[in-house]
Amino acid sequence: MAHADRIDQDGPSTTAALSLAALVLLGTRFVQGFIFWGGASRRLIYDFHDLAGVDHAVKLDFELPGFVAAKLTHALPGALWVQGPIEWTLRHPDLIIASVWLWTFAELAVGLGLMLGLATRLSAFASIWLNVTLMLIFGWMGSTCLDEWTMAVSGVAMSSAVFLAGGGAWSLDHRYVEGTRFANANAWMSWIFSGPLPAETVRKLALWMGVAGALFTVLTYHILFGAVLSPLHSRTNFHHHNIALSAPSVAADGSVTFEAYVDAGPDTGAAYVIAATLLDGSGQKLARWDGAALAALTPDAFRNAYPYTWASRFKAESIGFSGQTGARATITLPPAATQVAEGEARILVLEAIDGSVWRAVGSAVK
Repeated sequence: MAHADRIDQDGPSTTAALSLAALVLLGTRFVQGFIFWGGASRRLIYDFHDLAGVDHAVKLDFELPGFVAAKLTHALPGALWVQGPIEWTLRHPDLIIASVWLWTFAELAVGLGLMLGLATRLSAFASIWLNVTLMLIFGWMGSTCLDEWTMAVSGVAMSSAVFLAGGGAWSLDHRYVEGTRFANANAWMSWIFSGPLPAETVRKLALWMGVAGALFTVLTYHILFGAVLSPLHSRTNFHHHNIALSAPSVAADGSVTFEAYVDAGPDTGAAYVIAATLLDGSGQKLARWDGAALAALTPDAFRNAYPYTWASRFKAESIGFSGQTGARATITLPPAATQVAEGEARILVLEAIDGSVWRAVGSAVK
């Protein structure tokens, strides 16, 4: 039989080595599985709140502030190479909901598969790509330490090792799949579940996966944080907020419109704007809106790109207005007292509560 032929060809030491490696990695397999199980179970089982007498899964309810897709808007500014797909997804509510449920069930399946040792190699392979995806989306984040990056690279390394070793004796694969007639007759079953693999294949895979893991670790670290071939820096600053501004336009009635995007900063807070000033080309003040004027802005003054209750948004506050990391909106300030001549250069200045200042230059009156 195929199973026996592979054992004879590679020698009993190969099978024993994989079995021992799987035993050594038992804790690693369980921990990686529990991480994904924990993410899925928090949404599906444990995070329910009573709202008006009805239990709601807070992280899975699109209408509630705790909806898990909020993390996507927070992560968007620093995502690696996937900003376009994320933005497109965030503009389609049905796709957002489908993506959240798909990710949740993927975490659930991978988590249970690894913890129980069921379809171990398939689960480990899926775990590798879940961690790669987490890196591309969230790897830049971490206002106190590089926790998202650390979790992703560790997950790739752990899952790669489990993929090579399989589930071993302490797995459902070993109990119910290995040694069955169907598994013995189909060598590919070992790649889905567990069991012996050709020794030369394991050696080559171990080398290539080790190199890939090392490159993944070093390259993502260098791209996101430097400190490999360049000084330490952040590709996207996760310590201090920044608001990218478009050129302001002044309407015939004197109202000022501009686009704002919080493209950096910790997701645990927001950029708080307490004053806005319109200057002419020479720096002379044309108009100013203090904190009270900004706090009086109506919801219609903020045309948020993602107008969901859970998404990062710009909104009025008691001291002005704020925007959480990832917030993007077209903002309209009320008419200025001083009219601006057509074609006159002007500068919009936003002042934050922490002393930060952001500027944008415009020219023509609309």
